[in-house]
Amino acid sequence: MDLACQTRTKLKEAFDIHTAAIIERCEKQIILARHARRLLNFIDDSPVVPGDTRQAYDHEFDARHILEDAEADLRAWGPNLDPISTSAVNEPTDVTGGGVNQPEQETESVATGPSGVAVGNAVPSSSRQPEEPVA
Repeated sequence: MDLACQTRTKLKEAFDIHTAAIIERCEKQIILARHARRLLNFIDDSPVVPGDTRQAYDHEFDARHILEDAEADLRAWGPNLDPISTSAVNEPTDVTGGGVNQPEQETESVATGPSGVAVGNAVPSSSRQPEEPVA
């Protein structure tokens, strides 16, 4: 494979991952914004005469329910992306950055993009700080 072709392939793969991350962030922000708008209904904006006390907030249960709905919607979110076509030759490539025969490392917080490449804040387990034992 020509170096220029490989560079274009890697560039395309990088933009695929980048745009997938942008879409994920935006879709999650939409979920949060919709639930935030529901919370706005529980803010008392009625005027208070100086010297009077504002009524106590009595929507704790409803607000907690909306926050739980938002958390559930974020957990249920899944990528829904159209696959990116490629006309690259099927040559074995190691997209993890290691050698072909190197053992795989455990990772945390890893999502994969449409091309199967890790997206997000993946941290190899070997580079994590050791946990202190609980006494």
